[in-house]
Amino acid sequence: METPLTGGCFCGAIRYRITAPPFGQANCHCRACQRATGGAFAGVLLVPTEALEVAGEYREFTELGDSGNKVSRGFCPQCGSTLFARTTRIASMRPVYAATLDKPELFTPTLDAWVDFAQPWVTMDESLPKYRRDLPAECAGLPAPKNRRPRPVVGS
Repeated sequence: METPLTGGCFCGAIRYRITAPPFGQANCHCRACQRATGGAFAGVLLVPTEALEVAGEYREFTELGDSGNKVSRGFCPQCGSTLFARTTRIASMRPVYAATLDKPELFTPTLDAWVDFAQPWVTMDESLPKYRRDLPAECAGLPAPKNRRPRPVVGS
């Protein structure tokens, strides 16, 4: 994916720029993303933290995610658009909501995460790997733990 990528909120008060390629692109089916976006899942780019530049004042709402880690979602206080998130699990990565990109058609998901929480009326792309819960560390640009057993993918 070529960078920079740009995007922003519905009213234009907040703009962002992504200056490095994302670690990955995922469809997140967790309940928190469903509630934050008002959709069945959230398409997210997993962006290196230092590559996300934000112009404009945003607010954050922090909650305990299904993973047990704190998740903060950044939103526009004027129009309410949810733009990006951060988690205490992986400080080096910021999920950016693909629908807020200026060119959302550039988003190409490579996996589905938190599929245990997927709504039964959602049809997922069968060709994408599916993770029951959180993603492996390498999906966020981190090395795999040396003692970790391979994470099962749904259906494998």
